[in-house]
Formats: sequence, C-alpha cells, structure tokens
Amino acid sequence: MKYILFLLFSLSIYAQDTIPAARSVVSLDKMNVVYRGVENSISIAVNNARSYVIYGNGVSKKKDGKYVLRPGSGNETTVFVEIEYFDGSKVIEEHVFRIKGLPAPIGTLNGEYSTKGNLIFTLEETREAKIGIKYIDLLFDVKFEVTQFSIKIPRFDTITIEGNVITDEVVELLKKVKKNDFILIRDIKTNYMFGDGLHKSIRPIIFKFSNKNP
Repeated sequence: MKYILFLLFSLSIYAQDTIPAARSVVSLDKMNVVYRGVENSISIAVNNARSYVIYGNGVSKKKDGKYVLRPGSGNETTVFVEIEYFDGSKVIEEHVFRIKGLPAPIGTLNGEYSTKGNLIFTLEETREAKIGIKYIDLLFDVKFEVTQFSIKIPRFDTITIEGNVITDEVVELLKKVKKNDFILIRDIKTNYMFGDGLHKSIRPIIFKFSNKNP
C-alpha cells in the first residue's frame, strides 16, 4: 500500500513532488512557515512503510489521531519522521520549517478595516454592526469572536459593551455625532487569543460618518 505525507499549515496546501519509493513527502505552503504558539495542523502518512513515528519540539497527537505542531522559541523548528520499512530497515528524516510570530491583530467593523487611517460609514451601517478581529497577511485560519469592546464618542463618556455588536443605545448617541467627529472602538477582547504568550494589543477601529451623516 502506498502512502503520502501531507503537512497542513494553511487553508490551501498541495503536494509538490513525485513520491520517492523510500521516503516520506512533506508539502507546505510556498513559504514553509509555521506560527509560534499556534497549533499548526498536520496530516501524516508515509510511502511504503510498515510503521512510522512523528515527533519534534512542539509536536503532539490529538484525540482524533491528527498531529499538531506548536513551535516554541527560535527561528526554525524540526519535525522528525522515524520510519520502519517492510524489510526491517529504519530511517529518521528531518524536516525543517521557519518559525514566525503572529502579526499584530487589527479590529474590524462589519468586516472592514484600515491599516492607513480611519474608516467611513453611514449611520445606518452601524446599526447592529459587528466588531471583529483580523490578522494581516496571516497564512492561518483564525476563527474566534469578540467578547467585549469599548466605544468612545466625542462629548460622551466611554461605553463598554459585552459581546461583539453595537447596541441601539450606542446608535442613539451616534445620531448626535458632528461632522468630522471620529469615533474610537478600542479595548477589544476575544474569547481566545492566539499567540506565543506575547499577546499583542488589538489595533483599535477609528471611523467617522460620511458627509451625509448623521
């Protein structure tokens, strides 16, 4: 029986080489990057082998039988594949990957974000608008929800909101915003923060209304 080894670290990863008769194959995204502190998923099989063992710093096996790699410090990490073939011979392969830290997360409003300045919305677009999080240029699928945030409207006290939705109370205050006022959403918290222990602050959301508002 023939097997293929796949290592999955992002949403779209493909085999790149013909499978050697007596080797495993590791296929990653083009950058061969794993993220520090994040459980990078691994799916594994080996060509022409009686058995094999996967190990390395930060490598573990989940209850569902799948492997994950959670790299630690340093710039590189190594995954070892110890293979026993049907003729009784054994070999240990080493697969080295670059380690990157997660980028700083940025807040989003209805999925919109800006790295260069403020956003522009209509008042109607803020009704039940959802606050979210995005990691720029992250080759990893991150899914979690905002659990709390604060909003500062000029001439009003800061309001802290539980959940991830702008409330009707806030919308009523937004109706009183003046032309060119900037609204600030900050102190964004989530149900889980990915990372290596160096949890970066979530970049706040700054927006104003279009000239037609309020």
